[in-house]
Amino acid sequence: MIAAPASTYSLNKLEKILDKKRQEFSEQFDFKTPITSSQTSVAVPKQERDEIFAKLETVAATSAQLSEKESLYLEQQVSDLLGFEISSELEGKKLTHTFGKIQALDEFSLQPHTTTNRSQNVRGAHIQKSRPSLGWGTEDIVPDSNHFLLANHLPFLQDWHQKYAHYKRWYKWKKLLLINPFNRISVVVELAAATLPNPMQYQFGGSPDLIRASQAWSPQAQGLVCVFFIPDAARVNPGVHKV
Repeated sequence: MIAAPASTYSLNKLEKILDKKRQEFSEQFDFKTPITSSQTSVAVPKQERDEIFAKLETVAATSAQLSEKESLYLEQQVSDLLGFEISSELEGKKLTHTFGKIQALDEFSLQPHTTTNRSQNVRGAHIQKSRPSLGWGTEDIVPDSNHFLLANHLPFLQDWHQKYAHYKRWYKWKKLLLINPFNRISVVVELAAATLPNPMQYQFGGSPDLIRASQAWSPQAQGLVCVFFIPDAARVNPGVHKV
């Protein structure tokens, strides 16, 4: 008995599938992509992942003081989770806080030379206190990463008055990683300002783009975030990442 010939349609379909697979395989070697949290993070088991975020949430919410050993261990866990190194200290220098609450600031207070056109194109560039917190998570347009700006009240540093000129130069535009552990979002930011309008109530200030992108004022986060230095910032993709 002679077998029926294979369907031409089936053969064409199979050839298309094989061509697609060959193309996908070759594309893996066309270029070398930079490091991002999603591309290089270690395969951390879900239970351990949840424990790390639970620890970050607790410390951010309670402003608990970790011992040096506890802090280093937590930073190593977060670094492994992200796939690149983060640290609360860089070249012997620290921020005034690693964990705390972020205040929404207008763009002009963080970047005085911002143009009028730029501020008009950013929803919430002139932020009002009455703005509902849920509004921060509704922006569909992904903003320019250069406008993810952060403020920290550096006059709280112990020797600020003796070294303020040096500190201003060193801290200005440092790349940092802001993590919202409650919504599991990280944003690469730049330190743009050394003072806060209300430093007794807030530990950080953020531009409108940053507040929205990080969902820092979501019902879960309520403004609580973690901020770390990125020692090798050149190897980390800028922007927003779902952790």
